[in-house]
Amino acid sequence: MAVYHDFLFIDEKNDRLIEEINLEEDFYDYINENIECDSDSYLYNLVPIIYSSYVEEPYGNIIPKEKGLTYTGICVVNHYGFDCLTKMLLEWIAVLEKLDGEYYYPDLIGLTEAELANMSVDELEELKEAYFVKSEVMKKLQTCVNYLATFDSPDYVVHYQGI
Repeated sequence: MAVYHDFLFIDEKNDRLIEEINLEEDFYDYINENIECDSDSYLYNLVPIIYSSYVEEPYGNIIPKEKGLTYTGICVVNHYGFDCLTKMLLEWIAVLEKLDGEYYYPDLIGLTEAELANMSVDELEELKEAYFVKSEVMKKLQTCVNYLATFDSPDYVVHYQGI
C-alpha cells in the first residue's frame, strides 16, 4: 500500500477543491537522497506556511509566520508562498529529470549484483512493491506548477497534507 503526500488546490472564495495531486512517499525518499535536505537553502524548509490548526480560514490574506512544509501534518500555502513553492517543485523536476529509467525501486537500489542473484523471484517481487513511475510524477509536479502559475489572487490556496 502506497503512502502519499497531497497537494490540494483550493478556491477559497467559491469554497471549491480545484484539484488534488498525490505524490508517493517513495518519491519523497528519492528527493531526500538526491538533494541536500539539511541545508538552509533546501526549498522544502523555506516555503512560507500557515498551520491550519492554529488559524481559521480564509487563509488567502494571512501573512505566514512559519516556514517549511510539514512532513506529517497539514499546512496551508497562500499567495505569499507560491513563488517559493513553485521553485521547490521545479527543483524537484530537475532532480527527477536526472533519473535513469522510468521506474524507481527504492528497495533495490542498495543491493549488489550478488545479493540480487541470490534472491528468489518472490523476494524480488516483494522488493518491487515500493516504486514510483518517473513520467507520472513529472506530470503531477508540472500540473502543480501550472496551477500555481494561474493563481493570481489571494482567493487561491494550497493545502499540503503530509503522510
